[in-house]
Amino acid sequence: MIKIAYVIPNIEVGGTEKHLLSLVRNLDRSRFSPILITTAGGGALYDSFAALLPVFVFGGDNYRARKSPPKNPLVHLRTIRGMTALLKEQAPRFVHAYLPAANALGPITGRLAGVPRVLVSKRSLANYKKGHHFLRRLESLGNLLSDVILANSLAVKDEVLKTESFAGGKIEVIYNGVELPARWDAAQVKEFRKKEGLPETAVLAVCVSNFFAYKGHEELIRAAAVLRKDFPELIYLLIGRDAGNMAASKELAAELGVAGNLRFLGVKDNPADFLRAADLFVHPSRQEGFSNSILEAMAAGLPVVACGVGGNAEAVTDSVTGKLAPKEDHAALAAALAYVLKDPAGMKAMGEAGRKKALEIFSIKRMVSGVEELYERLAQNA
Repeated sequence: MIKIAYVIPNIEVGGTEKHLLSLVRNLDRSRFSPILITTAGGGALYDSFAALLPVFVFGGDNYRARKSPPKNPLVHLRTIRGMTALLKEQAPRFVHAYLPAANALGPITGRLAGVPRVLVSKRSLANYKKGHHFLRRLESLGNLLSDVILANSLAVKDEVLKTESFAGGKIEVIYNGVELPARWDAAQVKEFRKKEGLPETAVLAVCVSNFFAYKGHEELIRAAAVLRKDFPELIYLLIGRDAGNMAASKELAAELGVAGNLRFLGVKDNPADFLRAADLFVHPSRQEGFSNSILEAMAAGLPVVACGVGGNAEAVTDSVTGKLAPKEDHAALAAALAYVLKDPAGMKAMGEAGRKKALEIFSIKRMVSGVEELYERLAQNA
């Protein structure tokens, strides 16, 4: 039995957190025994994780609330001391860290505790490090202390090699994986739309993305204004938590006269149902490592319109499973949406092609199998 300690800053609802939840849910428990350590409080997914594995929360007593990273270095030192003691007590074979802060704290505490193997996961481009030179150095230290750097796309791999140190020869790529949900028939779609107060005959475009400025909601709202004349019944369902930019997005929608075309739905515990009841998916993010939301939309059989940043071009085959547009260009985004919307039959064909690609390349089974094979190989060489 291989014991694995996963380390992550918090377990709020986000792409990386949902990825990790899927991974631990599908690990072969006859071969692997996982635990989870958070470094900056808990989050909304605490109960979901706690139902699957032991969860140890540092950085806050409220297990259902995430916490901003502390600015006082002494707090970090206390966390390092506590995590090191916990790892010595739990004695895992692996520490596997996710996201920037954990990618430093996980390797440091893992090595101090004598854990045989340490992995870090890189899941985004380097934009978040601009102006944060200390963070860049910390992540490079984490690379130095790790055995494997796991990237979720070729774009992320290239970015790590360009912007971080001590990564050469350590990077492996395993794509994210998603479940392939059962399809709904017309009656189920009609029933769900009625329950949610959505027009039965409207074209629905879903965007699942937390409201950070870099997620590109501004471009989407401006694109909606461009498209309103030709597609007046197009409704955009915006799912995601307010990360500081929701109020500005609502104000912009009102200013441009498209507030009636946008539904700000907040966090939903059933985003897959909205995907199954929709017609297409839009992802206007200005930066992306490799989007789980795009994969989930493809798995649901939706064509995807996205900005061609990061690993998006590895997921979306342009003009086959959807359409790619340049980032921060609302006119180009509107044109990409129009390209898909103007041909209903072609839109359906794109969705089917995307579902097929998700099944063949981005399945949970393939992702988990790749991670398990990596763990087994590292364990044998330990």
